[in-house]
Amino acid sequence: MALVKEEIIKKWKDLLEDNSQGVIDGAERMAVTAQLLENTEKMIASGESGVLTEAAPATNTGGISNYDPVLISLIRRAAPKLIAYDILGVQPMTGPTGQVFAMRSKYVNQSGAEAFYNEANTGFSGITGGNTSILGDASLNVGTAPSGNTQAYNFGGAMSLVQAEALGTSGNAAFAEMSFSIENFAITAGSRALKAEYTHEMAQDLKAIHGMEAEKELSDILSTELISDINREIVRSVYICAVEGAQTGTTTAGVYDLDTDSNGRWMGEKFAGLHFFLETEAHVIAKQTRRGRGNIIITSSNVASALRMAGTLKFNEAANKLNIDDTGVTFAGTLSGGTKVYIDPYAAADFCVIGYKGANALDAGMFYCPYTPLQKVRAVDSDAFTPKIGYKTRYAMAANPFSKGSAVSNGALEANSNVYYRRVNISNII
Repeated sequence: MALVKEEIIKKWKDLLEDNSQGVIDGAERMAVTAQLLENTEKMIASGESGVLTEAAPATNTGGISNYDPVLISLIRRAAPKLIAYDILGVQPMTGPTGQVFAMRSKYVNQSGAEAFYNEANTGFSGITGGNTSILGDASLNVGTAPSGNTQAYNFGGAMSLVQAEALGTSGNAAFAEMSFSIENFAITAGSRALKAEYTHEMAQDLKAIHGMEAEKELSDILSTELISDINREIVRSVYICAVEGAQTGTTTAGVYDLDTDSNGRWMGEKFAGLHFFLETEAHVIAKQTRRGRGNIIITSSNVASALRMAGTLKFNEAANKLNIDDTGVTFAGTLSGGTKVYIDPYAAADFCVIGYKGANALDAGMFYCPYTPLQKVRAVDSDAFTPKIGYKTRYAMAANPFSKGSAVSNGALEANSNVYYRRVNISNII
């Protein structure tokens, strides 16, 4: 997976900034859409998309005049609308296979303990007497809960001048050493495909009566279904891979019960308690990933309404046309702490999935890696001479190499394993 080059974005600038196709919100979406358009250009130029015939294809040129305007328009409209931009990292592939690399910092050598994940070992870079009764003389970190008792809570301080001058010389302590390892795994694009066919008579009647083009309408249906399938795959993958939250402080592990766990006297206090609970779950993500606190929530409409009634879910209906409604848009607004809230319109139960997504496409718990957004093929039935159209899309999904915390991940999506996301069921909300 490679970052999108600036010249590719400049090449497609006019189309990307054509707001009649819909506004692309954010540099990340624009860059990924540019790469997908570039991949499509190469696909069309190579003859992989077009009319299926039994004869050998003529030599193709890469000129824009050869582009299928319906296909290019569909890619420009559909690519920026994926939910992946909001909850995953999106890294376009430039080929059918790719490599994901991760660098891990280690103590001593490449097989040493992981560094930069747990609290830094204060005794590693210094030399002390190892006497915990003396402040700063411990050989490593002692204790986890702050205390004034040095034998219960202590650290390794800096070495003395004499020790520093003798460091590394014969008969004296050696320099502490650190290293790193580069780990990688391969990803391979998978495919989705749909087809449709129609008769000439149907196309003629549709045009005459309704003023509609049969191929265009069928293309919209096929492309919309493909995008919807990918969106639901992404959302369900997050739900399944998320670790189970609410492991402490609740009556039942994995469930936050507003009657028994919120300690509220009336509904308003219970809803406020729900918000506080979600904040604590977000902090657990920060501790387990060492990247940041949870800053996105996917939830049911009932839970979103509860947060709104608590006065913590803020949005501007007039400016953004955002409503907490099962038939409306997915994005609901932001909590007072800055966490973005998304509603799953297909949620049949009340729940929350809290996740973390950083400022760029590299900082997320899972990655959506599109290769060819939409490949269109036309054909004609050899017996009935009815037109047929087909659409294919290719992409990969992978987990962050650090999705299991300090444990090594091979990028596979595994149930209940990704510490970037936490899943909690909510009960007795009404």
